[in-house]
Amino acid sequence: MSICTQCGMCTNSGGNTDRLPSLFDSIGPIMTGPSSSHTAGMVRIGRMCRQLIGGAPDTIDLYFYGALSMTYKGHASDSGVVAGLLGQLEDSPGIKMALQTAKAQGIPVVVHRYPDDTSHSPATVDTELTRNGERYRIVGLTIGGGEIQMSEVDGFPVELHGSEDGVLFSTSKAYTAAELSAAVGATFQSCVSTVKDGVYFHTAISDKSLSEDAMAKLKLLASKVYPLAGLWNFKLVNAEPLVNSFDELLARAKASSIPAVAEEFEAQRSGVTREWIRKKTLEAWKTMKASVVAGLGKNNLVAGFMPGDDGAKLMKLVNEGKNLSGPIVGTAVARAIGVMEANGSMCCVCASPTAGSCGVIPGCLLTSAEQLHSSEDQIIDALLVAAMTGVLIAKRAPVSGALGGCQSEIGVASAMAAAGLVQLAGGTPLQCCEAMALALKNILGLICDPVAGPVEIPCIKRNAIGVGNAYVAADMALAGIRSVIPPDEVVDALINTQQLLPRELRGTLVGGLASTKTARQLKDVWYKRMEEMG
Repeated sequence: MSICTQCGMCTNSGGNTDRLPSLFDSIGPIMTGPSSSHTAGMVRIGRMCRQLIGGAPDTIDLYFYGALSMTYKGHASDSGVVAGLLGQLEDSPGIKMALQTAKAQGIPVVVHRYPDDTSHSPATVDTELTRNGERYRIVGLTIGGGEIQMSEVDGFPVELHGSEDGVLFSTSKAYTAAELSAAVGATFQSCVSTVKDGVYFHTAISDKSLSEDAMAKLKLLASKVYPLAGLWNFKLVNAEPLVNSFDELLARAKASSIPAVAEEFEAQRSGVTREWIRKKTLEAWKTMKASVVAGLGKNNLVAGFMPGDDGAKLMKLVNEGKNLSGPIVGTAVARAIGVMEANGSMCCVCASPTAGSCGVIPGCLLTSAEQLHSSEDQIIDALLVAAMTGVLIAKRAPVSGALGGCQSEIGVASAMAAAGLVQLAGGTPLQCCEAMALALKNILGLICDPVAGPVEIPCIKRNAIGVGNAYVAADMALAGIRSVIPPDEVVDALINTQQLLPRELRGTLVGGLASTKTARQLKDVWYKRMEEMG
């Protein structure tokens, strides 16, 4: 059995990591493209690279390893990195045309593929860039749900996630935060250095980006300077979590509710107001509803393995009263399929927790909100419960198929949806958590085996299964049925299963459905098309 230990994201079974995801990592990002990890994450890596080198590059070389070197076209990963380098955001409609835009601007892009390389995480993108005669090498990786970790800058190790303000710089001596603050007239919370060949490379973090005056003073001290500013409108300001587990969540919710705890959690983590949190949650909801509308039209999938109207076909059956699962589940499933078809057609969606599982929550919550005549505030509360559920899982385990199998995407999305459904139906905090546990344990072991690489087969129809599972788990929890294995221990089981899942069943295109005769034929067709696309 092969167990991956390359990235360290799924090796922590004790539940203690220094990662503290936001609610909006759990229901977000709002993005364009088929994969939160390999499209939105790649845009963010590109944006980080652009920032560190001070603007758009003059030349771009991209290096993809392992499975990603075979799936990057279906995920629009090359387009994503280039879009970020050109200054585009995760939800930009221009992502799919980024390679053509770079060409029109005279920026050559070369992709280097290493499918047999096992020394790098398959979530890695290695970039070599030039700008104004300077050469840079910057390495980043995606860690699920659009989250990123920049791991190397010009040969020096770093750990950056895109929310930091400050600066990176090289000098011939080490600086402390106090010394640096005095030298450049800015305030730094920390300044950490590593040394190699007599060069000290510093990561200096401040509470805001440096002024032009401070940057000018720093350039007099440093041989090389890399600007650093947060990429989005919220960031980690307090790494001490309000709650670490579902047990702690329930204990705190006794005095209020899970939505109130979720708001308190994010306010402490990101330094934002509760009003801001609810407004941003509403933005995610509006994107989800728009993706349902887009998905039930005619979609043109990136790879075109399917016609793109399966959601609409099922919706027609439901509207005719001919489906067996009834109008609620039937409608929710049709909508989930449609959202995924829109996602696979480079439309804007809300990853929840990933783009590969973005149909489950909108399919469930929109349909039941209509059934229950829920108010906007009630819907926001349900989304906050779903988001908090996702955070407590993602804090301990990767939510990426390539890192932990589809149990990490569809499984987690289904668990989030189940908890949100219970909240929407007026269930108790305990019932919300039991619904999460019942849903997640039903999908333990679900592998990641995308056919040929694009996020189409079986990803789209697995969203349908995630919807059905969420409704079953929610109904059981509302009936008072409990998971004998407590919620936190179900997450332990997810982590254990992720660790034991063979590499071949984590998005490598060599196991499961991807290994079938038809899948191999489709892969040959897709790879030929990839060569034609360049």
